Amino acid sequence: MTNKIVKNIYNTLLHWEGKNSINPYPIHKKLNQHKFEHPSVYHWISSYYKIDSNAHILDAGCGVGYGSIYLAKHFKCTIKGISLSDAEIKKAKYYAKKTSVSNKVFFQQQSYDNLEANTYDFIIAIESIKHSLDLDKTLNALITALKPNGVLIIIDDFLVRDTHQNIFCRYARDWRLKTDLKYTLFNAFTLKKDLTSYIKTKSTLQLNLGIFILNLSVPFHKIAQIIRGGLYLEMLYQKKTVKYYALEFKK
Repeated sequence: MTNKIVKNIYNTLLHWEGKNSINPYPIHKKLNQHKFEHPSVYHWISSYYKIDSNAHILDAGCGVGYGSIYLAKHFKCTIKGISLSDAEIKKAKYYAKKTSVSNKVFFQQQSYDNLEANTYDFIIAIESIKHSLDLDKTLNALITALKPNGVLIIIDDFLVRDTHQNIFCRYARDWRLKTDLKYTLFNAFTLKKDLTSYIKTKSTLQLNLGIFILNLSVPFHKIAQIIRGGLYLEMLYQKKTVKYYALEFKK
């Protein structure tokens, strides 16, 4: 896997789900709001950490800017959003220009491994480090980019059991993942919240039927493989092989 492959995955996703959208939208999981009581994980983060206007934040894996613009708009903090996808960054800049906080939020196509040292009070990485080519290098870069007493928040799909490897391999193949994001690798981090119970999954019948249909479509449509990978991930949640964790590192 290369950064170019990751870029192409998210360019394809944007073309499929957000090409005609006039407002920014989250690319991370949509949690059950009746149970979670927050409109998004960005809202939970801002509430829990009491983010204020003095904060300098990095949104590592910003998508089309939904979270970055939300934080800048509601808390007047300064935010830089980065993504490997040039199409996402172009869309995020378009959305930012439509808001009153365009002077507070900045977007740039950039690798997570090439960051400015001692710059950020908070770094937020939601469903992004799973695409790392070298997990140790990525984590070191993120930690180095924190100011003293800075906080790194990672929210992602963590492998907690080594069962159902055939499904996991299919998921990793479809999303072109190189890193097995095992929770045990994050011994310097603190588990702040287990978000797994807020995830809504389809029934086993729906998942199997969806995968069957997508198997027929994959040779003809790039997006079909990415969607199929998402269904394999839902299967892993059903089988309790992965967990959706919010982890914290304090410098």
